[in-house]
Amino acid sequence: MKLCGNCGESNLDASKFCKECGTALESIAASTAPHVILPARTEGSSTAPKSTPSLGRTMADVIAERAQALAGKRMADVMFVLDCTGSMQGEIDAIKDAITSFADTIESDGVRVRVGLVEFRDRLIGEEQRCLLFAGSPFTRDPHTFRAEVAQLVADGGGDEPESSLDAILLALRQPFDPEANRVLVLVTDAPPHIPDLEARSLEQVNEAIRSAGISQFYLVIRTMETSCQVYLKLLQGVRGLAFELGKGDDFRSRAEHFKKTLMDLGKTISNATSAMTR
Repeated sequence: MKLCGNCGESNLDASKFCKECGTALESIAASTAPHVILPARTEGSSTAPKSTPSLGRTMADVIAERAQALAGKRMADVMFVLDCTGSMQGEIDAIKDAITSFADTIESDGVRVRVGLVEFRDRLIGEEQRCLLFAGSPFTRDPHTFRAEVAQLVADGGGDEPESSLDAILLALRQPFDPEANRVLVLVTDAPPHIPDLEARSLEQVNEAIRSAGISQFYLVIRTMETSCQVYLKLLQGVRGLAFELGKGDDFRSRAEHFKKTLMDLGKTISNATSAMTR
């Protein structure tokens, strides 16, 4: 583990930036060694550097300010929109089991991440969607808290094959994303959407809502080879995103293992995209 010399946070050995304060780990030891108050530049002095802080500020103060500015640019709010119908138990288990590794994958590159989740089924038969809350908030930085809430989800219901995925996306878009963070949606479903649904009347309406909400990244984890699910690809118009294969078969254990690997790939993709957007 790498210890951040600025805030003391433990980070993975592969981390380039501190996951807590965003400071570059390679140079932190040298940068923060002189924890002394530097003299103010005096009139006519030729030895004081132009960047010398004013009297009363330490080098740690300067580094902390720079780290805060960097951390403010390297943040991601990731909202999962998860199909929780009867066929999705494997994916529910995978998110529960792999969320810590998913968050670590993103934060290993110095991107601070919060996660949230909207569960959905079929609103047309009375199965209402819900945004999970963590101490009253739809987002949390604590993967253990997230895991505890997801562990209570049960895969059931769903009725006919189409589900209320578009309505669930609209609910996710209304959540209080951090205005300074990259806003990321991840839709996970094995079924096509109801069009129209109770709220969503068309794909165009949902596309406009995605743009209006300032979503910077949108990822699909769907049955990419099924024509009925390929309609979701239209939601990627005008937004950075990719479609990942959900997995095949009815064995939820094998699908869970497949989805865990997808989550790791997804985490790295989110990390790379967020870093690229803030350079």
